[in-house]
Amino acid sequence: MVRKVGVAELKAHLAETLREVEAGSQVAIERRGKTIAVLVPPADAATRQEDWWGELHGLMAEVDDFERIIKETVRSRRRARPRPVRLED
Repeated sequence: MVRKVGVAELKAHLAETLREVEAGSQVAIERRGKTIAVLVPPADAATRQEDWWGELHGLMAEVDDFERIIKETVRSRRRARPRPVRLED
């Protein structure tokens, strides 16, 4: 499960939060109830390409409002100026 923290709480407890992430936890950073970033351990961030869809599926189960976040992202990209998207590093 991803722990959610507000920006103010993150500022007040940054060192502790980073220790949690270092130990393997994931922390979603929220502003006004919306997730704006997710802190993950380096091993989680370096997902191999063949595991990409599996990782996405796992996130869907862990993030309560995943579907809403994806829909908002798609709507935002439709309104934005088209730009290429690289799925590989």
